[in-house]
Amino acid sequence: MAPEYLARGQLTEKADVYSFGVLLLEIVTGRQSNQRNNAVYTVSLVSTAWEHFQRGIVEEIFDPNLMLQNNHTINVKNEVTRFLHVGLLCTQEVPTLRPSMSKALQMFVKKDEELPPPTKPPFVNEKTMQLHYRSLKQGDSATTANLPHSSFYPR
Repeated sequence: MAPEYLARGQLTEKADVYSFGVLLLEIVTGRQSNQRNNAVYTVSLVSTAWEHFQRGIVEEIFDPNLMLQNNHTINVKNEVTRFLHVGLLCTQEVPTLRPSMSKALQMFVKKDEELPPPTKPPFVNEKTMQLHYRSLKQGDSATTANLPHSSFYPR
């Protein structure tokens, strides 16, 4: 769910772009975005993808089924990495930095076009579950919404 919807109830095209980005990350990793593990705090799929992208080790989170069926060819790795990159662009914290849906789809067609680096997604520090929304307008102050951990996952 888009952070601006969680914090302020705003449903916009950019919230749909955020959801599309999460869907891309689910496809690339073979994991559900709300999948829990035995840890006290669940690390979200978006946070995991971001951390691996930052460290340059995205192949570690690829769905093994994608790679098994395609014999680890460099072309497949590049395409899967591009999907993950677009997914991260769609899940950026600031909605205005997210691409439009048409632009996101063009990023798949224009494979030679270099993608911009994504910015940090929301909820990277999930132990505090704080949403830091930053507006691009100068002079605006950042707002923080503390969200309870239990609000993200159905029971």
